[in-house]
Parts: sequence; C-alpha cells; structure tokens
Amino acid sequence: MKIVVAPDSFKESMSANVAALALQKGIKQYDSSIETVLKPLADGGEGTLETLVNAMQGRIDYYEVHGPLLNMIKAPIGYVDDTAIIECAKVCGLELISEEEKDPYLTSTYGLGELIKIAIEHDAHKLMICLGGSATNDGGIGMLEVLGVSILDKNKQLVTPTMKGLLEVETIENVHISLLDSVEMIGVCDVTNPLCGLQGASYIYGPQKGLKQTDLPLIDESMHKYSQIADKLLGNDYRHVAGSGAAGGLGYAILAFMHGSLKPGFDVVSEVSHLPEAIKEADIVIVGEGKIDKQTQYGKTPYGVLKIAQKYHKPVFAFAGKVEDEDILHSLGFKNVYAISPKDMELSLALKLGEENMQKCVFAHMLDMINDL
Repeated sequence: MKIVVAPDSFKESMSANVAALALQKGIKQYDSSIETVLKPLADGGEGTLETLVNAMQGRIDYYEVHGPLLNMIKAPIGYVDDTAIIECAKVCGLELISEEEKDPYLTSTYGLGELIKIAIEHDAHKLMICLGGSATNDGGIGMLEVLGVSILDKNKQLVTPTMKGLLEVETIENVHISLLDSVEMIGVCDVTNPLCGLQGASYIYGPQKGLKQTDLPLIDESMHKYSQIADKLLGNDYRHVAGSGAAGGLGYAILAFMHGSLKPGFDVVSEVSHLPEAIKEADIVIVGEGKIDKQTQYGKTPYGVLKIAQKYHKPVFAFAGKVEDEDILHSLGFKNVYAISPKDMELSLALKLGEENMQKCVFAHMLDMINDL
C-alpha cells in the first residue's frame, strides 16, 4: 500500500514538514510496511519558501536587511539554480512583530526590495515572491523605492516608504526598473482580492494588520489614487486584477511596475513537488491543515489536493486541528475528516501537542481508512 501525505502547515503548531512527519509516524506505527510519500505543501503564505526549497533541493541563505518596522533583521532567500525564492512573511511579515506593534502606517516592504536586489546580484534570473503573511499595506512603495522608482509628494520629495506614504503620493518618476530587465518575476499568491474597494487589500486585510475601521475609506482612496497615477503613467490597468491586493498591494506592484505575473501558490508548489504524479500512483491521499471547514473549498490547500486526487479517483482523508461543516466537506468529496485534538483540550495545549495528537489520531483511524477503500 502507498499513501501520499500532503499537509499544509498548522498555524502556530506545526510546519507542513513537521505535520507530514507526524502523519508518517502514525501510519508507520500502525504498519511499518506501508509506503509513505511525503509532499508537505503551502499556498503562497508562511512556509512556502521552505517547502519550495525542500521540494527543489535548493539552499537557503540569510542576509541583513530592513524588517517590517525598518529595523535590521536577518531574512532568508532560497536558491535553486538561477531561481531565487523570497517570502514576504520572513522580511515584512506579521510573524516578525508583536500584537502591540501592528500598525500599517509604520510597516514597510523596504526590506523586500533589498532582498530582490541581493538575489539579482547573486545571478538570479527568476524570482518567486511568496506574498502571504505580510504586515504591510503600502502598495509596494517601500520595495519600489529601493529598486529606484521615485514615488514623490507635492514637494517632489520621496514619500515615506510605508502606508503613510500613500497619503502623500502626487507623482511617480523613474518607473523603468532596469535591474529587472532580464529577470522573470512571479508573485506566488494565496488570495484573489483586487487592490481597491470593499474586497480590496485595505478593507479585507487592513484590520488584521492593525488598521482601524475608521481609517479604511481614506486608505483605500489613497491606494486608488496611487494606482491611478501609476496606471496612467505605465499604460496599464492592474488594480482590478485578481490577486493585485495580495500582501497589501504588493501583487499590484509586481504586475504594474515589475512586469511580473501572479500564480496561485498551491499550483506552483504542487507543480514543483510533482504532486499529481505521486497521487496517480497512490492508494490513499492524506491532507491536513489547522482548520478545515466550508471555507476550505475556496482556494485552500486541502481542496487543491482533493481536486487532483478526484481526477485519479483516489480517496482523500483529512486531519485538522479543528473541523467544522462536516456535511459540506463530505459533499465536496473528502472520504472522511478527523479532528486531531481532543474536544476538551485547551487551544494553547493543543497547539503545543500538535505532533503528538496528530500521530495518535492517525494511528487510531488507520483501520477506518483502510476499510473505507
């Protein structure tokens, strides 16, 4: 028997890689002769860099650059041949600041621009920017200023390289980024939001980054003005494109200024990890994520795996920290869904015991899964 193990990360508990190993332990505890093929996954958010580098057998190097609050930090770049992989979460991400420090007026994508320059200096000809988990809402202003774009206020001075700068934008100059002339730029994206409007970057993701509800109309209007100036200058209209609102407008900056493309994170990771080929040869497919519910069908990693498995008529079983909407999940095609944490266990303890709970839960349900075939 061959089982493909393809979990996403369990936020605040396990990386995708750790979750895959815990699933494998539970399977092997039940029957050590079962062949397991580990395919830890990501969707463009936190953990995507590590997942891609592992899948493509690359390396990770660290560099001193500016963090989300323009403080100096060590941030990684993954290298695979002439491809560089950069993760927003690791250079301008929410994971780098405390709850009290959340304030998009002060956070910047400046360090991301520095990492891009460093990657190109190291002969990268293809850049994959993983856009999930950012603490910023600056429309990419910080990143663009590092790369030589002049985003100016009414006095022809460079605006502040944060969301505060959006309020000051009057003109944009030096839009051609010669550094990128021979570079392919891909934004690896896990959302489909446009740049502006009620479904845009500011309204949907601003509050979780510390933006007050009362500030949303002004910031959205400023983002719209900035993109209108850029679109008119560049002869584009990217602010309505799906994903342009990713990472506080970084998706837009990649499209408009960097002549890049946006690709769904799951598609990129599944392709480089050869997931479809592995599923084709499997008897069972196991997926996992921190929470699985009706929202899973809207671009989440377990659903992406399910769609591939259905193509090859393979049964999919899901393990999650929390499970809701079981009827809907069954109707989507999941053979069964299991919650790994005991119902009476406090969340803080469940997060700490994620690996142990996963292994126990898989072991306990192996017979069920085999009998369901």
